[in-house]
Formats: sequence, C-alpha cells, structure tokens
Amino acid sequence: MSETQHTESTKLSSFVYIAAFVILFAILAIFGDLFTFILGTIGLIVTFAAFYRDNSHDADHHH
Repeated sequence: MSETQHTESTKLSSFVYIAAFVILFAILAIFGDLFTFILGTIGLIVTFAAFYRDNSHDADHHH
C-alpha cells in the first residue's frame, strides 16, 4: 500500500470560480430540460455558496 502525501493546494482566483459556475450553468441551460435546469441551478448555487463559505474562513486568519 502506498501512502499519499497531502500537499497544500494553491488558491485559485475568483475569476476561475465564476467561470466554472457560468460554464456549468450554461451546460444546464443548453442540455437540460426545465426540471433538470431548476434542480441543477439550485444544486450549483448551494454547492458554490458552501464552498465560498468554507474558503471565506481561511481568509479571516490574518486578523
């Protein structure tokens, strides 16, 4: 069994997260029906909001 080493990940800029959200949102709008679009949009918003909330605590450590 090999042991994996966890390295510190580099932070991506806000533009990358916004671009990922817009691309995923566009994929839902183009390829999904209305039900999938609505549920997928709610899922996207919840996922990105939770991720943002988790990362916002990391930025507050410099106080």
